[in-house]
Amino acid sequence: MTALAVLLAVSAVLVWPHGEDDRPPAGAARWGRRLYGRITGRDRPSGTDWVADLAELAAVGLRAGLDLRSAAEVAARSPGVAQAAPWLLDRLADAGRRCSSTAEALAGPPVLRPVAADLALLARAWRLSEGVGAAASRTTEGAAAALRARTAAQARARAALAGPRASMRVLTALPLAGPVAGLALGLSPTSLYGSAAARASALVGVLLALAGWLWARRLVGRAARPARTSGGPS
Repeated sequence: MTALAVLLAVSAVLVWPHGEDDRPPAGAARWGRRLYGRITGRDRPSGTDWVADLAELAAVGLRAGLDLRSAAEVAARSPGVAQAAPWLLDRLADAGRRCSSTAEALAGPPVLRPVAADLALLARAWRLSEGVGAAASRTTEGAAAALRARTAAQARARAALAGPRASMRVLTALPLAGPVAGLALGLSPTSLYGSAAARASALVGVLLALAGWLWARRLVGRAARPARTSGGPS
């Protein structure tokens, strides 16, 4: 009976709705968020588009004649970017004092993984400008366009997979409704699962439900996986 209760609790956690936060959690919360993200496939939390805003605003400053560091500092002072990345101005100022690359200000901040990937893309664009003399406004605009296109593609993929994922959760939760339905009919869990055969059947049912959920999640994960540039599956 204890094993059945544990399996029911784990299944409830898997299908329980979860809110999203745009701030990186710490400690146990970060571990829980990472585990939940791997389980549910939610790989793009909300509030992660500020890097594209930073690139677009910096490109405007570059077209106006500012140098790269000044344009980045002006963009970092914008309300949306300043709220999402209050550490960025200090990093840019520190890079200026050390006369180092502006792109170094984007390296290794405490952010979520999707934001880190966006920052890495923008940093590569800025290194290209500083290293080979490419027009910073062009490379920054290109990085901003790439970030917007990536976000739009991920949004389309999430919308397309929302139905299958909802079906996964509903079908996984249906077996858990058995005890509730029994209570509605006046049957206590003790009477429902009083015999060894009933407990064995319930345990097998929960295991099969979890196996079906994992199988469906694998199918959805393969469908969501980006394709190779050759057109074949990755």
